[in-house]
Amino acid sequence: MRTVRKRNADRQRAVPRGECALCGGELYAGSACWRVWGRTLCEECLIPWLLAELEPYRTRWEEAEL
Repeated sequence: MRTVRKRNADRQRAVPRGECALCGGELYAGSACWRVWGRTLCEECLIPWLLAELEPYRTRWEEAEL
């Protein structure tokens, strides 16, 4: 009898490699994430965080000074 190794890792046994700085969600090897200003953010947190950071620059078209 011989041992046959799996070619693909079992995702249910995967160990998280990091966590999102905002939601605390687990980040696994190969998952999409962003490093922004020393923070690691997951896909779900990136856009809301980015919009909150850019809020001071928000204006309405009629009020914009060109």
